[in-house]
Amino acid sequence: MIAKAAQWIGMRRKQEDAYAVKFFRAGVLAVVCDGMGGHHDGALASTLATEEYVKSFERNDDLPMVQRMRHALDDANDAVRKSFESRGVYGGTTLVAAFAGSGVLRWVSVGDSALYLWRRGRLIRLNQDHSYRDVYRAYIGAGMTAQEALRRGHVLRCAITGESLDLVDAPTIPYPLLPEDRIVLTTDGSEEILAPELLTNVGRNILNNREGSLPVALIEACQALGDPYADNTTIVSIDV
Repeated sequence: MIAKAAQWIGMRRKQEDAYAVKFFRAGVLAVVCDGMGGHHDGALASTLATEEYVKSFERNDDLPMVQRMRHALDDANDAVRKSFESRGVYGGTTLVAAFAGSGVLRWVSVGDSALYLWRRGRLIRLNQDHSYRDVYRAYIGAGMTAQEALRRGHVLRCAITGESLDLVDAPTIPYPLLPEDRIVLTTDGSEEILAPELLTNVGRNILNNREGSLPVALIEACQALGDPYADNTTIVSIDV
């Protein structure tokens, strides 16, 4: 497997996303977090959550994979809580973590950062979206465009803030992988390029192209949109 990553600050003053890629004997772990709560606190939350997730995943290698990934999520949430309590601040972050190995994919996620699978010309979102986008998607075709639905639904229903995690996507059954599958973890800054309902020929061509770096090509496509309010964007890809 081959893993690559790229980031873009967008039109923001600071990068609040964080990511990690770690190879193990059994496979590769990728983590992507999108911080929120202001420049400093959002960056702090995403960095802490990413670092603690990887550390916990490494030290709990005796646990079954499902428990190992969920335990790492709880440890990341706890690390954010302790840090914010000691500083007297508040914020949070999304988190999506995926482990690909032995022909299967496992993941855990909180928030709206996406986990996609590109397979044989089709883009599939694998993880749940813990925002209000699904509410607004119901209005598509009744006067609201897909772009409007995505933009209005950004408010999160759950995130890593140190409080109880009410919504967690952590399937117990692994997702089977096939040769040539492409796995993509991304923050919501890329949704105008990667959201399945907005996928254009430009996006399809990038996903089909096996030369160069997929994350870099996707971020270049985001930049080409010229959005004056472009958000931080982080993309990690794993090619099977």
